[in-house]
Amino acid sequence: MLRNAKASPWASAALMTFILLVAVVPTGTAQQLPRPTGYVNDLVGLISAEDSARIEAVIEAVRAATGAEIAVLTVPSYAPYGSIEQFGVALAESWGVGSSADDSGAILILAMQERQVRIEVGYGLEGVLPDGRVGAILDELVLPSFREGNWGAGMLGGVQGLAGYIAEEYEVDLAAYGARTPQSGPAASAATPLDSIAELLWVLMVISVVGGRFLWPLLFIGAGRRGYYGGGFGTATRGRSSTGFGGGSSGRSFGGFSGGGFGGGGASRGF
Repeated sequence: MLRNAKASPWASAALMTFILLVAVVPTGTAQQLPRPTGYVNDLVGLISAEDSARIEAVIEAVRAATGAEIAVLTVPSYAPYGSIEQFGVALAESWGVGSSADDSGAILILAMQERQVRIEVGYGLEGVLPDGRVGAILDELVLPSFREGNWGAGMLGGVQGLAGYIAEEYEVDLAAYGARTPQSGPAASAATPLDSIAELLWVLMVISVVGGRFLWPLLFIGAGRRGYYGGGFGTATRGRSSTGFGGGSSGRSFGGFSGGGFGGGGASRGF
């Protein structure tokens, strides 16, 4: 009796949807993401101690002057995520770089095996660091050094480019730390309705892919843009962790990031 029963069209559609979701959803989970041990997290061993110290000095100067946070990460591969963009969003959700008050965070990520680099931008910096500017930072200040095998200089250039635009926005002088902007970098432009629609579609897609059944209600309760991808890793939550994750590259205690939110803004490049 049951063997001969025909499945309803609804059940067939539901089964097909489930199969497609299983096929496209990354197998990686937040628990498989690296934990931050400081502002500079070089898991591949590409950045010299000198370059790491210089990068961290720029990041700390930006944070002290503006409250914005920048993180740097090198990983052997972004696997098991399907792309560096998926990895970047998951990492941003896990780490929560940037202030929870204004989501002013950015992450510079290098995946060595795939030879991909990405800058992930928090909600609060999207006006300062639109995709065009971020792409110019990668093209002019990061990739030339990468093509010469000088990974530390490339990561430093990327951080200095981010610092340059952030310093301009907050009207602070960080030139002593090498903060600069690309010579041909495009100016920031006001968001258009098409930009807003594209951004909303991106958020909806990311929520679907990274398993946002707990996040969907935020779209309908007026929670605003901030918060879709905020929060720290493990026991870390919005706000600085009291226990921290261990020592940073400067040797000082690293208390974790401040819980900034991200929505998929940024740019990626291959090299």
